[in-house]
Amino acid sequence: MHRLIPGVALIATLVTAVPAQAESVVLGPVQSTDTLWKLATQARPDEGVAMVQVVYALWQANPDAFSGQNINMLRAGAQLNVPQRSEMLATPVARARQWYYQAIAAKPGRLAKEPAPVAKQNTIPTSMATVKTGAAVHQSGPATPVAAAATPTTPLHTAPPGKPATSKATMPETADESWLQQLSRDYTLTLQQRYYPQQGEQGQAKSHSSVAFSAEWVWQSDDRNHQLAFEPYLRFDQRDSERNLVDLRQAYWQYAGDGFDVKAGVDIVFWGVTESQHLVDVINQTDLVAHIDGETKLGQPMLNWNLYGAGGTLSMYLLPYFRERTLAGAEGRLRPPLLVDTDQPLYESAEQENNLDFALRWSRQFDALDLALSYFEGNSREPILVPGQNNELQPLYLQMQQLGLEAQLISGSWIWKLESIYRKTRQQDFVAATAGFEYTQVGLFDSNWDLGWIAEYQYDSRDEQAPLPGQNDMFIGTRFVANDAAGSEILLGLVQDLDNSDSRSGKIEASMRLSNNLRLRLDAWFFQSDTNWEPLYYIRRDDYLQLSLDYYF
Repeated sequence: MHRLIPGVALIATLVTAVPAQAESVVLGPVQSTDTLWKLATQARPDEGVAMVQVVYALWQANPDAFSGQNINMLRAGAQLNVPQRSEMLATPVARARQWYYQAIAAKPGRLAKEPAPVAKQNTIPTSMATVKTGAAVHQSGPATPVAAAATPTTPLHTAPPGKPATSKATMPETADESWLQQLSRDYTLTLQQRYYPQQGEQGQAKSHSSVAFSAEWVWQSDDRNHQLAFEPYLRFDQRDSERNLVDLRQAYWQYAGDGFDVKAGVDIVFWGVTESQHLVDVINQTDLVAHIDGETKLGQPMLNWNLYGAGGTLSMYLLPYFRERTLAGAEGRLRPPLLVDTDQPLYESAEQENNLDFALRWSRQFDALDLALSYFEGNSREPILVPGQNNELQPLYLQMQQLGLEAQLISGSWIWKLESIYRKTRQQDFVAATAGFEYTQVGLFDSNWDLGWIAEYQYDSRDEQAPLPGQNDMFIGTRFVANDAAGSEILLGLVQDLDNSDSRSGKIEASMRLSNNLRLRLDAWFFQSDTNWEPLYYIRRDDYLQLSLDYYF
């Protein structure tokens, strides 16, 4: 098994030139004492190329050097090919910076792993994506194929690179050895401690501990046409049995052909571009007890086709099985006053969880503008809580039809974002939207630090009838990225209800690596409301501070 070196601390030891006629440079073999910034500094041809352009180009040109196509998982012993200066400059600085923030923010369960390799085209589909510091890399699916290295995108293999120039590569290999070399194996153990200053409204404890384990195995054929992935996930909580989970986040086969790819099995797909909420993201069910921000998803059985062409990318999904939302139990926090009976969910569809859901999505990039339109029909991912027996609530999943729009425009240091939906159910029709911008100050005080400012407006036509906050709210946030070897970053955010001055919530997300195998994350939330009919009122005593320690091996 390869030893993995997590984090933006990508690795390289020495720069050795290959024969001049090849006009290429090789970094490596990878050791455990080097960092991405050191590597990029060595590979940077001159100051006319931004560091983020160098980092992106190195990652994009060496797909086999990263486990699971994740920048946070560089393989020890790998050798990296350094792209030409023109290849580095092919990616605009703003796009490279946006991708870089996504990459260093990635955490287990929120990796952008789609679309699949399109090996025969030697092109890569671009994707609209936004940044979730310390939490998310938002994958909105493929867009128009463009020349390789033209735009930051979801990790994607292009034409198979040559084997690393190591002594083992020149030795005869058995079939078993060759197969194992194509198998990526990653493991993550997460210890988590959550502390609440107050007891819960129903007397729940202040301290909650949990442990989670995930394993990921990914295999690709030599021609990059076939991929198999398997990722089980286990979680055990000290107090809330409803938080215990055995899940398959990935278990699929994928084939990439000429201008298309097809996937069958279980996977996680992310749509959306905004920071504060993700209205269009409807493929996977939310693992709500994992994080209140709704960023963590459950694996979804699916049959998926992606068709690539000059007019954009068309993605189709058949979803044969529905996953219920995870909700807190009797001893859990962040729940309504009455207990929710998750063992007896209600469905509008006579097929219940076996209802065949359907989704269609078109996406395309127009220079600096990323655009996507989507349609979904099937079980709503958001349950309505209705009175049940024994003074409990029951989750009701209605049938819904949803039209979605995503747009993202990059202009210099500005990123303008929009998500909007029209949703129809038997209960009501409504429109919702989130729109705003992110502005980044690069090289703050002549350092490597970057400081981003985020502002987004949230609208919901249901107004006070909306079951969740966001009907007329403003999100204001700031993101600090140190661009250091530890990948240090902090996101501060505040959501203010514009109709009720006493209703607001805030969060802090921060993370840094302690070593090559350890990452520390801090999450904190507060909730304030004095209006007893608002959703925030029921969790006003559930402010919390959470520490998570991720061990990669």
